[in-house]
Amino acid sequence: MGLLGKLFGDDDLDKKAKGFFDSLVGSVQNKPQNNNTQNTEQSYYAAPSPAPAAAQNGPSGFSWGDTMPNEENQFNSGLTYDAYFEKVYREDFPEYRVTKQMSRTGKCCVFTFERDGRVCLKVEVLSQSSAPYKIRQECLQSGIGYTRFYHNHHGWWNTRRYVDERTRNAIK
Repeated sequence: MGLLGKLFGDDDLDKKAKGFFDSLVGSVQNKPQNNNTQNTEQSYYAAPSPAPAAAQNGPSGFSWGDTMPNEENQFNSGLTYDAYFEKVYREDFPEYRVTKQMSRTGKCCVFTFERDGRVCLKVEVLSQSSAPYKIRQECLQSGIGYTRFYHNHHGWWNTRRYVDERTRNAIK
């Protein structure tokens, strides 16, 4: 009997805990990668992640989890990540002038929301390996709303409702 088994009086608890941690480490080591092609800035296509409906590996939330939500999201839209966000913003925020600026590498883009000649919000859509803080800091200093999304983080689906709500909450 191991330490956990002694503490809780369960001989199988050690085996259960080991199995849980082994599966957790395995899922982190084998996380799926977004197989994007890089011919031009606009050629980043989100590969649909086929998630089995029957087996759910962990808890899911509003727009995250191992199982793809059964609603419009970045990965089932058939669009590049930037085109998906552009579509949501064009359709759900018609009262704003929204412009998009792609990075040279195509791994991130910045959407700028303007209304009545005033910048109200900047939204960064980044690769999970990015860690830029320049735009966020500039927005904070200028009193401009700011939020960010990651377009290739496993289990983060960027559902339309999630993108819409986070964006609306960030507008100043």
